[in-house]
Order: sequence, then C-alpha cells, then structure tokens
Amino acid sequence: MRLNPRLAALPIYPTVVLDRKRDALLAAGKPVYDFGTGDPTEPTPAFIRAKVEPAIPENCRYPTVLGGADVRRAFAGWAERRFGVALDPATQVLPSSGSKEAVFHLPLLVIDPEAADRAVVFPDPGYSVYYRGTVLAGGEPVPQRLSGDFKQRVWELPPELLRRTRMIWINSPHNPTGAVLSREDLRRTWEVCREYDILLASDECYADTWFSEPPPSILEVAQEGVIAIFSLSKRSGMTGYRTGMIAGDRAWMQKLRELRTNPGLAPQDFVNAAAAAAWGDDAHADERRHIFAAKREVLRAFLAEAGLEVVASEASFYLWVRAPKGHTGQSYAEKLLDIGIVTNPGSAFAVTSSGDDYVRLALVPDVPTCRAACEVWRSIL
Repeated sequence: MRLNPRLAALPIYPTVVLDRKRDALLAAGKPVYDFGTGDPTEPTPAFIRAKVEPAIPENCRYPTVLGGADVRRAFAGWAERRFGVALDPATQVLPSSGSKEAVFHLPLLVIDPEAADRAVVFPDPGYSVYYRGTVLAGGEPVPQRLSGDFKQRVWELPPELLRRTRMIWINSPHNPTGAVLSREDLRRTWEVCREYDILLASDECYADTWFSEPPPSILEVAQEGVIAIFSLSKRSGMTGYRTGMIAGDRAWMQKLRELRTNPGLAPQDFVNAAAAAAWGDDAHADERRHIFAAKREVLRAFLAEAGLEVVASEASFYLWVRAPKGHTGQSYAEKLLDIGIVTNPGSAFAVTSSGDDYVRLALVPDVPTCRAACEVWRSIL
C-alpha cells in the first residue's frame, strides 16, 4: 500500500481515539458521562427540522457552491444583528458543509508547496484541523504556543516568520480553552497581517456561545484580507447537518468560490433551507446559550469545591481545567475514564507541550447528568 506520506505521518484523529474508549466502556455495560466530543445532546429546534423535508424536491439536483440566495441573505441578516456589519450576500458569503471542511480546505487557497513562504500559523493548543489541513496542503505548519491566559498575540511573532507566512489562523472564542480576543487584539492582529500581506483566517464557530459579554468578530474590525468561518453546530444544535458559513473580503471570497468548485464543496439545498431558518432566528440560540450556562455553572461549582483550577474558559462550549498536582492531562483523563467520565486530555489539541497539563470538558450532558457526573467524580477526590 502506497500512501501520501503527509497523510501517513498524521496521528490518529483525536475524536476517533476518544470514541473508541467511550465505546469500550459502553460495551462493558458501564455508566458513561461523556464530556469528550463537543456534540450537544439538546434536540435541534423543531422549526429548523421542519424546513428539511419540504425542501427536498422530487428531482434533487446538484447543489451549487454559491448556494441559494435565501441562506446567504439569512446569514448576512444575522451578521448585521450580531455584529453590526454589512455583508453583500452575493459576493461576500458562501455556505459550507460545516466549519471543519472549510477550515481544512482553506490552506489550498494560498499554499504553494514548492515555495519558501508557505507557513501557516495557528494557535497551539487549538483545533487540530488547522495543523492537518496545512500539512496535507503542503504548507509549513507553525504552532503559536499559548499559555497563561491562552490568548493569541500575533504581534509578538518574529518578523522573519511573518515574512514567510501566507496565512494566520485565529480562533475566538477559542477551542479548547474558551479564551476570547478583545476588539483591540483583533485590530492589532489584522494590522500585522496587512503589513506582511498575510491572509487572516478567523475561526468564529463559537461566536454565539458566550456567558458574559458577546465576543467581537474580526469582521467588525476590518474585512480587507480577511476570511471568517461560522457554524450552526453548537448555536443551533445542527452538528449532523454539516452546515456553516464563510464570509469576508470580496476578492478573496471570489477566489475561494473558484477553489471550491473543483471538489464540489456545497451543502445540499435542503440543508441550506434549514440553515436559513436557523440564521434567521436568534431566540433559539439565546435559549441554548442559557442551557449551556446552566451546565457550566454546575461544573464550575464542583471544580471549585474540588480545588481544580478552571483556566480561561470565558466563552465557547468548553471548560479548560488544569490537572491536579501529580497528574498530567493525559493521566488525569485516564483516571477519570476509569470511573466513566470521558474528557479530552489537553495534549490532543496541541502540537507542542502547551496542553499537557490540562483536560477539556465539553458541555454535552444535560444538567442532571452533569450533577450525577460530579458525584461520581467526587469519589476520587
């Protein structure tokens, strides 16, 4: 068997490893409290589901990369309500099959595998697809190691690196830590990218998952040289629909549209119909945010009682927890797994050792299950 050596060199995808461990517990008949993969248990709102079947025509033809005007207009309406920004649905917006595929494919837009300047910078710890998409596109992956408050400060990167960089990923609210970049942080980041002619890619799929103040978008700061990616997975409980949105600089979006026609990256029209309904309604997103907040408070109260430090975790769907003394994130995740509590070791999100001392909890189980998990967890304190 002859594989692409770049693919062969990649480690097993983190969620695959986690799912195997969870499934082994379930097969053994053990109770499982799953805070691992960030897949909410709350049902997709009925009004969204109701849009799917009527949108399936008798002859379901190929969808287009541009998608229907309704979903693009709905998203632009959301962006104006949420961020106060005006986007042209015809030239600045493209639907995606979830945010993951958009993140994975975006390096293909700028990377020349034969060029010296083929670096892609991304936060570390961070979403592993930044690294994987860069490697398979033939780019040079450059993890920007985060610590302390886990906020990415692009302006601290050395000029020599910036000169060979084609794209910089930022992610706010941040997965896995929940750190949030301020509007001034975003402005400084954009200014660095403009100075060095770097495409700024902003992953904002947790933009509507916040608990105190709504986080700003890079699109509020500037749109020149910017591509931002959004998702309905957590906001609207549509993980299985695989629907997201890409928006930004008109010229870059036109080139991205041309790129995406090659593999035919386009969500189905009936998924776009459901997505249009979701982007057009804010009440259900507010309701889901309150549900996530209730889970978060149960877990934070227990973790404080247990003497376990929650770091960053200002927003997003996650809690970033420092492992107790005597443990790494990996060893503590294994200890929790012994009692049926599934978490992610922080090392699963990092290329460097930046996540080694942490575990990530996704706000997946409902509130009663969160309370039950805390009682089980208490038994090993």
